[in-house]
Amino acid sequence: MKNTARTYISLKKAYLFFVLLFVVVESDAAMSHTITSHFNFKQLSIFNSLLTDEVQKVYQDKDGFMWFATRYGFFKYDGYKATLYKSNLYSPGLLTNNNIYCLGDDNEFNLWIGTQEGLNVLNKKTGEIRKYLAPAIPNNAVSCLLVTRDNHLWVGTDSGLCQYVTERDSFMIYGPEASDGVLNYTAIKSLYEDSEGDLWIGTWDSGLYRYSPTKRKFYAYPPINDRNSAHVIYEDCYKNIWVGSWTRGLFRLLNPKDMANVSYVNYTHKTGDETSLSDNIVYDISEDTYTNTLWIGTRSGLSVMEYGKPGIFVNYNSKSSLYHIPCDEINSIFRDSFGNMWLGSIGGGVLMTDTYEPLFIRHNLNLQDEEISTTSVKALFVDSERNIWLGIGTYGLACQEYTTGELTLYSHMPEFADIASVPTINSIIQRRNGEIWFGTYDGGLFIYRKGEKVRSLYPYNCDFLYSSCVSALYEDEKGNCWVGTRGNLGISMADGTGYKFGMMDFGDGFSSDWLFVKDIIEDKDHSIWIATSNYGIVHITGDVRQPSTLKYRNYSFRNGKLLTNTVLCLYIDQFGKLWAGTEGGGLYLYDRKKQLFEEKNREYNIPGDMVGSIEEDKRGNLWLGTNAGLVKLGVQMEGKEPAVRVYTAADGLQDNFFIAQSSCNWNGELFFGGYKGYNSFFPDNMEERQYEVLFLITDIKIYNRSFSTLPQEIRQQISPYMPSFTERIELPYKYNNFSIEFAALTYKNPELNQYAYRLDGFEKEWQYTNAERRFANYNNLKSGTYKFQLKAANENGMWSGYIRELTVVVLPPFWATWWAYLIYMAIALIIGFYLYRAAKNRILLRNELRLRNMEKAKAEELNHAKLQFFTNITHELLTPLTIISATVDELKAQAPNHDDLYVVMSSNIRRLIRLLQQILEFRKAETGNLKLRVSPGDIAAFVRNEAESFQPLIKKRKIHFSVICDPDSIIGYYDSDKLDKIIYNLLSNAAKYNCEDGYIQLNLSYADNMDFILLRIKDNGKGIAKEKQKTLFQRFYEGDYRKFNTIGTGIGLSLVKDLVELHGGTITVESEIDRGTEFIVMLPIDRSYFEEEQIDDEVILPVQKIIDYEEPEEIVNSTIAGNEANTLLLVEDNEELLQLMVKLLQRDYNVFTAENGKEAVVVLDNEDIDLIVSDVMMPEMDGIEFCKYVKGKLEISHIPVILLTAKNKEEDRAEAYEVGADAFISKPFNLAVLHARIRNLLKYKERMAHDFKNQLVFEVKDLNYTSLDEDFMQRAIDCVNNHLDDCDFDQSLFAEEMRTSKSTLYKKLKFLAGLNTSAFIRNVRLKAACRIMEEKGSVVRVSELAYAVGFNDPKYFSSCFKKEFGMLPSEYIDRFIQNGEKE
Repeated sequence: MKNTARTYISLKKAYLFFVLLFVVVESDAAMSHTITSHFNFKQLSIFNSLLTDEVQKVYQDKDGFMWFATRYGFFKYDGYKATLYKSNLYSPGLLTNNNIYCLGDDNEFNLWIGTQEGLNVLNKKTGEIRKYLAPAIPNNAVSCLLVTRDNHLWVGTDSGLCQYVTERDSFMIYGPEASDGVLNYTAIKSLYEDSEGDLWIGTWDSGLYRYSPTKRKFYAYPPINDRNSAHVIYEDCYKNIWVGSWTRGLFRLLNPKDMANVSYVNYTHKTGDETSLSDNIVYDISEDTYTNTLWIGTRSGLSVMEYGKPGIFVNYNSKSSLYHIPCDEINSIFRDSFGNMWLGSIGGGVLMTDTYEPLFIRHNLNLQDEEISTTSVKALFVDSERNIWLGIGTYGLACQEYTTGELTLYSHMPEFADIASVPTINSIIQRRNGEIWFGTYDGGLFIYRKGEKVRSLYPYNCDFLYSSCVSALYEDEKGNCWVGTRGNLGISMADGTGYKFGMMDFGDGFSSDWLFVKDIIEDKDHSIWIATSNYGIVHITGDVRQPSTLKYRNYSFRNGKLLTNTVLCLYIDQFGKLWAGTEGGGLYLYDRKKQLFEEKNREYNIPGDMVGSIEEDKRGNLWLGTNAGLVKLGVQMEGKEPAVRVYTAADGLQDNFFIAQSSCNWNGELFFGGYKGYNSFFPDNMEERQYEVLFLITDIKIYNRSFSTLPQEIRQQISPYMPSFTERIELPYKYNNFSIEFAALTYKNPELNQYAYRLDGFEKEWQYTNAERRFANYNNLKSGTYKFQLKAANENGMWSGYIRELTVVVLPPFWATWWAYLIYMAIALIIGFYLYRAAKNRILLRNELRLRNMEKAKAEELNHAKLQFFTNITHELLTPLTIISATVDELKAQAPNHDDLYVVMSSNIRRLIRLLQQILEFRKAETGNLKLRVSPGDIAAFVRNEAESFQPLIKKRKIHFSVICDPDSIIGYYDSDKLDKIIYNLLSNAAKYNCEDGYIQLNLSYADNMDFILLRIKDNGKGIAKEKQKTLFQRFYEGDYRKFNTIGTGIGLSLVKDLVELHGGTITVESEIDRGTEFIVMLPIDRSYFEEEQIDDEVILPVQKIIDYEEPEEIVNSTIAGNEANTLLLVEDNEELLQLMVKLLQRDYNVFTAENGKEAVVVLDNEDIDLIVSDVMMPEMDGIEFCKYVKGKLEISHIPVILLTAKNKEEDRAEAYEVGADAFISKPFNLAVLHARIRNLLKYKERMAHDFKNQLVFEVKDLNYTSLDEDFMQRAIDCVNNHLDDCDFDQSLFAEEMRTSKSTLYKKLKFLAGLNTSAFIRNVRLKAACRIMEEKGSVVRVSELAYAVGFNDPKYFSSCFKKEFGMLPSEYIDRFIQNGEKE
């Protein structure tokens, strides 16, 4: 069995050898064969660009566009897309017929189109199409046309020849008369102008003709064949005239212009002869000057003949495998301006090929055996004897010997006889001693020396290999061989020893002991650069013979110094520049000054993102093997623009993808390997075609709509010319959303073309793009003039030498045009004129108005001054009234026998107070601060009560007064304060202007709408004149009070009107002279007429706390009052009122005084005060500030504060309560009321302390403390509870933990809890004992309990407990705890 296997392996190796030998021989034979075998056609068919695959004519116009004539219209092609011109549903009548026979363009940018039914001409600049039909031309069937070099148009039809006369826009027909009887009205099939300017005319069945323009003479040639068919004519570069016929083959004319000796050489198709013409029906003829060949399109394919081998044809057709094209009928052949050959076919669309000899020699292994199916070359190396070593895919190694040219597989090399198989070769180098080292994928190292057996090194038999996967090899200048593996790095020293690298510390917090090494290179300073696929680039410095000196630095994606971690190759060029090729990041260049790698792919416009190999030619150009072709990079000169050229498979490369590290350089010859073989070339010997890149603007789209599809009127607004010809476009402002499309008219590899554009005036930098994005898009440009600039590069990266420019004008909107500005100017002048007249009139009126305004201002100033004076006087009078009222009360107490005098004084005091309040109310109305507050009640009862209080004044004046309420009870919502002032003022007014024995009647009833009431006040006084009724409710209106011996303020009725309207009601007056007056007030009383904030269902006084002024039953005597009098602080800036209050209050209290807030603060710092009474309006520090100070300071925040003020607005009360006032009393006030308020606040303080002592479980929130005092009490209770079992916890520790003085702590606890400091601690401990007994029940012992709550002596604890709760602890347990447990 083993012998059989060995025999099989030997046969397999022999077979591989012969296959490789055959490949080499066949390659050499192919090189000596005709060059026509390398034509590679690219197809444009119905499956991509065209909508039909039946192409009858291919043509390139003078602008570089390709045009294709088909049976279904014609196409314009720019290398990327084909634009169809055709009559259809969307463009009916565009052409005379869609079956296009021929195309040609003249020097006036006209494209002439010959169809089955007439001649059409497309003006390429404007896009317009004109039509010519018989009889303007001989026949509508136009088979051929020709534009000569002197721009004359000749047209061949089925009925003869004609020439276009530009001056007359008509055609001159050439029949027998015009041709001296030579040319008949026959079917013309071909027109051709030769190198001497003669016109050749081919017909369907009338033979061949020639016209000499210089002699103006027609010549008829002898019959060319039995059909006399001259279907197509062509002159080659050797001035040979070729004629293709219908069914009679190809003819070459001998002595073509010697009519006496002219003859024909015929080439026909011969059955069975593969080198004969492919078919006898010839459609078209052309030539390729690069290959020096004649091309003939026939019914059965393409025939190509070398001029040196006349009559021998290479035939391309659909049946041939070696010379294959996808179709057979070649209708048209055309050679474009770049030398590309185009074929128009029936069934295959359009074919195109570049016939230029490839720049690169391609070596294809062509190992077709099933067991060796690869053509990839993964490693390349040329040794010192110029032998080429190849790593062949996964099939091992082969060597092409330089002397014999034979390619030998490793299995046929005697040196490898002991090697069963060679795995994938990753790297090859030749050492200085002549040894060739091969790094393999999983076979370790092979060391080859000619004539000796190959040695194999593995990790187990050498000291510098980390793994058997060797991926990189490099020998440094000292002879050390660096070996990179899939694991780490090792060195085979020149002295024969080995070294393995361990953990590499990169000095930035990262380290690694596992690297997948891809390449190794030595720098000029003898440091080593390592390329890896997992850690980027590693730079090693130091002496490897002294490992302690080695230092490592890393450049990778991990630390942000590269865009990828996969680095494939490294290279140092002849200028000392370090280059790195990566996967995913392209090309990098090391900046030695900055010590960083700079990405260059985008800067140099290198295609793709992978650079797998780098080589350098003798001129310093770098050659890069990438995943998008082979790139030539010229960066020799600093500051000079780098030159980049890209080569692809179309240039003869094996493929556009090159395998990493598969490259080498031998004496100027470069080698690059890929998956389809390898290429070799001498850069110095490469001759490249230099041609200008032709590029044009192909379309301008407005809101993504092509220019050619826009309505004609819009196109004319933008430009009269098509985008490819225009140099200026003007865009209306509403069309400033546009894009510009462009194309480079190179057809070899249009997908590799590159473009750069910018809109000068909008962009500063060039915008680079590729073939996939051939447009520039702009939105919402401002009006102005811009210049669009465009440049392009072909598939090899050669940029155009010029810049195409297009002026773009964005017109301003209609409102910013010059004529709009003229209109604006005219309007401005008109407005200016009218403004001038108005100003003049205003000046005239100003003097008149000034006097009126001065009078009006003076009147208002007087009114305001009067009102302000009343207001100020009111506030000033309230304090003296308070003094007078208090004095009268004091007199009543001391001399009660003068009641009649006291009644008079009290009555006048109340009247004065009401008058002052009315002035203040009027002031509120004037300033907009009057607010409504309604509540439900009996309005009738209120009115009767108000009328009753008015009886003394009525009786005094001897006026009859009656009140009628119908019904007796009217329930509704009203503002009692406002209604009181309304009734008082109206009754006072009625009484004021009435006489003795007169009458006043007050009538209250529902209005017609039950939601309203009517209040009528009628008198029989003097009455009011009609003219005075209009000003009756104005401010400061005063009646004839002197006639009635009365005085008035002039604000009563004005205030009434304001109050009525505030209430949502109306007031009217009915009066006649000497017949009396009646005021009628209508007010809403239903809830729905008022806002929610105006309604107060329950009238609640705005106080801070709800204070019960009744003393609780269980507190019989106040502890404080029983022991000593409380201390009050009175703060008032009025000396008389201050002394009066002192006189009243010092009988019951200790009184301290101060004239303002600052003095009061000094008193508080030195005295213990129990309550403060303070005025609000004071100098230095007013009452509000003083109250805020008291309530904000912990030591005195517990002291109650009563504020006295002449202000009685609701917002004044709200402000007082917000700063912490405990009570608010408006001036004038009764001193008895003040005394009662003081007494109740002090009793409330005693009750609060009593409540605290009676609480078994402390709930501080239930005791109505201020927020500051509540926080203080909670902290005090928590402090004692935290030291509950600490018997040493005394007053000093308590004050220290509370962060206050002993005196302050004593005062606060005495006021808030009614206990001194020791009693407070004892109270908290005893209550804690109760809680413990309730929690533990009868199991608790009294002694343990005493110690738990901080008592040293259980007896003392029991004594204190009985004093506090009236029973011993044991009794407490029996009564409350055990009974609870039984229940």
